Amino acid sequence: MIIRKAVISNFNDALKLVKNTGSSSAVHELLAKKGVLNAIVIEKIDNRAANILKQEAISVGASVALNENVSRFKKGVSDTVLFATVNQIEKLVNKLRLQPFKLKEIALKLKNTLNKKKVFKYGERCLDLLNPVVMGIVNVDPNSFSGDGLTDPDKALEQAVEFEKLGAGVIDIGAESSRPGTKLVDVKTEIKRLIPALKRIKKNVKIPISVDTYKYETAKAALDEGADIINDIFALRKGGERSAELIADAKAGVILMHMKGIPKNMQTCPEYKNCTSEVYGFLARQKEYVVGFGIEEERIAVDPGPGFGKTVEHNVELIKSIGVFSTLGAVVGAVSRKRFVKALAGEDRTSFIAANFLAAFCGADIIRVHDVKETVKVLKIAETFRKI
Repeated sequence: MIIRKAVISNFNDALKLVKNTGSSSAVHELLAKKGVLNAIVIEKIDNRAANILKQEAISVGASVALNENVSRFKKGVSDTVLFATVNQIEKLVNKLRLQPFKLKEIALKLKNTLNKKKVFKYGERCLDLLNPVVMGIVNVDPNSFSGDGLTDPDKALEQAVEFEKLGAGVIDIGAESSRPGTKLVDVKTEIKRLIPALKRIKKNVKIPISVDTYKYETAKAALDEGADIINDIFALRKGGERSAELIADAKAGVILMHMKGIPKNMQTCPEYKNCTSEVYGFLARQKEYVVGFGIEEERIAVDPGPGFGKTVEHNVELIKSIGVFSTLGAVVGAVSRKRFVKALAGEDRTSFIAANFLAAFCGADIIRVHDVKETVKVLKIAETFRKI
């Protein structure tokens, strides 16, 4: 007789263990759902709702960590952590739907945390995110922080075509540098740099094209020329209602990124009480905001913004917990050639490839990179580890 501890990191791990016992196929999924424990943070919940949540959680076999003020029946709000299996969450959702104090809303959000196939829609097509997708960066800004700015549209086209051949699933064109300390570029200059390259690339590649811009005028010009996705470092805060309606009307995809401050000052002593919580909250609010203007949820991806108003410690925390953001939609992992990677492991390509791998392994769906060839190779390893 041998007794050993099993390592379960996801539903597939649990399902494989159950199947290996030779049990009936009728119970495979049911038992596997009981094998994965989820820790779900619920912030600023009404203390009355927290008490009901605890009782209902206990009734399905789950556990809840509560603020001591909840146990003392004090008024106010607090943070709660629910520990439950998928099976328990499914049962709990049905119970909470019948309860007061916004527990019906909480039930809906809990349901959204359960595993489901994700897609990222753009136009009439969509990216299948069963495996991580590589987004190849084409910079047409001479001041690019990575030093690869291509001012010649034909050179930009060559790079985009090569990226597609190497296995990139998306091309991301940027005409304005967002490196720390950089000054903003005016609209005319950005469009003048962008459009010639975009036109050439659109005619010659089949994969979707994303344009990295936060300006309404640039986004409109790009969409008019066939861009599929708008990648906005300000999460539509600059373009606001006009940009949101523009993207909704075009049925384009949009990537909402978190940034504290602006590129010029974002790295000046950034502070957070809880980095992951604050970044998640911001992206959740921005997603709700843009949905209000008609952008479909499946057309929205989120980017926690590593390197944009964060310390090295903040960035490491975000990469480790990047899978948390999956409840908001497709998640972009953009760590390529960032300064915090250099601070951790030095300035060489191996360090950057390792960072890209970690972003994918920890749960990012779209990996935005400069080094397409190498990243495509290492992501095959990440795919295997996520599946097996």
